[in-house]
Amino acid sequence: MEFQVLGSLHVRSGTRDLTPGAAKIRALLAMLVLRHNQIVPTRDLTDELWGDRPPATALPTLHTYVYKLRKLLGDGPATIITKPYGYLLVTAPDTIDAHRFDRLVADGWRSLERDDPRHATDALTKALALWRGPALTDITAGELLSAHITRLEEGRLRALELRLAADLRLGRHRQIISELKELIATHPLHEDFHAKLMTALYQVGRRGEALQVYQNLRRILVGRLGLEPSPALSRLQRQLLTADPRLDPPTTTTTPTTTGTTTGTTTATDPSPPPVPAQLPADTPDLTGRHQHITRLHDLLTNPAPTTPTITCLTGMPGAGTTTLAVHAAHRARTAYPDGQLYADLGAATTPADPADVLTGFLRATGTPAADIPTGRDERAKLFRTWCSGRRVLILLDDATGAAQITPLLPGTPGCAVIITAATTPNGPPGTHHLHLGPLTPDESLHLLAAIIGPHRLAAERPAAHRLAALCGHLPLALRAAAARLTTGPGLTLTALADRLTDPATRLTELAVPDLDPRTAFHTAYQRLTHPERGLFRLLGLLPTPDITTGQAAALLGCDPAHADHLLARLAAHSLLLTHPAPTGPPRHTIHDLLRLYARERLQAELHTPALTTTGPH
Repeated sequence: MEFQVLGSLHVRSGTRDLTPGAAKIRALLAMLVLRHNQIVPTRDLTDELWGDRPPATALPTLHTYVYKLRKLLGDGPATIITKPYGYLLVTAPDTIDAHRFDRLVADGWRSLERDDPRHATDALTKALALWRGPALTDITAGELLSAHITRLEEGRLRALELRLAADLRLGRHRQIISELKELIATHPLHEDFHAKLMTALYQVGRRGEALQVYQNLRRILVGRLGLEPSPALSRLQRQLLTADPRLDPPTTTTTPTTTGTTTGTTTATDPSPPPVPAQLPADTPDLTGRHQHITRLHDLLTNPAPTTPTITCLTGMPGAGTTTLAVHAAHRARTAYPDGQLYADLGAATTPADPADVLTGFLRATGTPAADIPTGRDERAKLFRTWCSGRRVLILLDDATGAAQITPLLPGTPGCAVIITAATTPNGPPGTHHLHLGPLTPDESLHLLAAIIGPHRLAAERPAAHRLAALCGHLPLALRAAAARLTTGPGLTLTALADRLTDPATRLTELAVPDLDPRTAFHTAYQRLTHPERGLFRLLGLLPTPDITTGQAAALLGCDPAHADHLLARLAAHSLLLTHPAPTGPPRHTIHDLLRLYARERLQAELHTPALTTTGPH
């Protein structure tokens, strides 16, 4: 069995052509092939096949398409498996031409790194030979397939760049000039192709033409985008003007040895390309809800601002899933940032990370030699901004503490994007987009539970599932903790777990699951508060209802209303209260039920008294 996507879609088994004829079935198969051995959510498939407005018959029609594909594939080595809320194509990776392409490109890249351009050329030539035309050229692609196609085409260009670099190292500058001119005609803004053509022309004694290539590109960049060529290309132009001997063609091909020495001598005409950072954490396959936020983030990331970096800040109460959403959005948009994706945990949960150390990690990830990294934070920030200039880079800064920590890590030019997650909204640069996450809706909560424990199990105890979700306050972290209890506890039913959570005195303990403990997340947020803020937060545990006004807070603290209002605003800024503005009078504040239980625990711990009793709903 062989699946081909590097060109028109083809499925072959021996000499038989198994390619489906119907357009939507081909699109469905393409989605499953490109995400082989991964669960593809039903939602993604319906979105791809029917867009934002699927018909009422979308799900049964999708089941029919899957049935037809299974029948087409038969009992061969590739099979489609039904999973909760999705489908999975199980097949050996080497049956897919895109996987073989990636493997050969990686082989070529490693060969260039160990200074073996001849093997690199062979591997990369084989990789490029797998292409039969534009990726999935016969598929009517929706948003998701279009993103995959973009990634494949970017990979093809990257392989071409690497193969041309290997050719230059082998002294084949004369042979590749015509090919480079054709590539530039097709990709008039591609600076790497221009740089290689300039180098090749110079090495055959055509320096004037090489300099003219630079001027042509500069005219296009300034005229279309208002941008100057990148620092690297400008540096190459200066080398051409001064006839820098480092641009002279190689005299002898370098031959790698196992002893660390080489035979012959080579002048490096085109050093190994720097690595492309890909530091994003793994995506969460069962992310549920947040459709508005996901759409908004995707629009921001795929339609960048024309003159500034795109900066988005996500905030939300502890356990709302800001990091999960940020990582998911970054993965969806990563093909729009082919020059790399950088990630840093800024450590607000423990000891805040030093921006200077984060910059060192970023610069190393971009291939900057350790000896070239400046000692001062500001100089590192300048070097990082210089590297970002002219590139499309996505940066995810997780769990930030404030503007002082974030500002040195921001790029300064358009084309780049930054996603920030923070408990407290930082004062970002003008134009920063702010999104706040609250609890899930009841329906979204049930979908999340079903995605983890299985839809059939949830359907069998649907009333108990509703009760369980409400007792978790529809908080994603609490829902995941409850689902983990249900999947690991032998014989534990939704009804039994909901009964256990009914007691407010033990609810947080029942939800305490390793790595999914709401109490731990709440405690981290509590530790960030000042002593006066902690004092008011603890007293919120005495409230019989989740609502509190400035007057109630002043009465609890025994202070004037202005001071109470200030502390309430600080708790809201830390996402520990939700503020509801009123058309007249002071705003109303609400504390999440689970946070109120945690506040009561902190008050009990402070007073060293037996459990306090209160009335009212929990």
